[in-house]
Amino acid sequence: MIANVLSVPLMGLVIIPAAVLAALLAPVGGGWIGLNLMKHPILWILSVAEEVSGWSGSLSFVPAPSGLVLPTLSLGLLWIVLWQGRGRLFGAPLAVLALLLWSQAERPLLLVSQSGGLLGAMTAEGRALSKPKGEGFAAESWLENDGDPALQSEAYARSAFQNDGKARVFWLGDERILHATGKTAAADVIERCQSAAIVIVNVVAKAPEGCRVFDAKALRATGALAISPGEAGPNVVSARELSGDRLWSP
Repeated sequence: MIANVLSVPLMGLVIIPAAVLAALLAPVGGGWIGLNLMKHPILWILSVAEEVSGWSGSLSFVPAPSGLVLPTLSLGLLWIVLWQGRGRLFGAPLAVLALLLWSQAERPLLLVSQSGGLLGAMTAEGRALSKPKGEGFAAESWLENDGDPALQSEAYARSAFQNDGKARVFWLGDERILHATGKTAAADVIERCQSAAIVIVNVVAKAPEGCRVFDAKALRATGALAISPGEAGPNVVSARELSGDRLWSP
């Protein structure tokens, strides 16, 4: 908030108008006028950002809310702001409800990246990742949405996966999930797929009958996966299910 108070007014009052001025004058060689006007305000904003980001407690992390939280919170706050008289107080319970829902947000127990190369399992210490580097965008997104400030290497050090030869094993309650990367390791776990509830590999593989396998081809269609315990076995929710079919979806 402090950084915004010190920076946003300059952005609206000086930098954006100067940028427009630079664009208008550029065809006649006068763009430098607007750029020079922008220079010192931009340097100020950068210095504020560098200073504030170094303060203790400058960043706080919270878990991502469920889909109900933002609409409920927005409705409650808009009611308080827009309604007249004592009736505006009816917006307060909605805002409080939204915050309660947010405080009870639950993150998926097991996450699978779209490539099948990275798994993230929730533990008492936070989410444990299956590798220390690679697929950094997915790893950072998962940890950020968990409200976890850990680095990928730190999350990898958390214990959640067991090694079984070249495969990784994760126990989802009583259900065994096998994960392997690379053709050789994938072929090995595919042969043993009958011993697992789910097999995840990052290559194209043919699943034997009776096995539940998510290979590279299947994951391209489903997108990333969230897996949680279910009464009839692991419950799998795909990114495609949540987002629906879009015009740009293959």
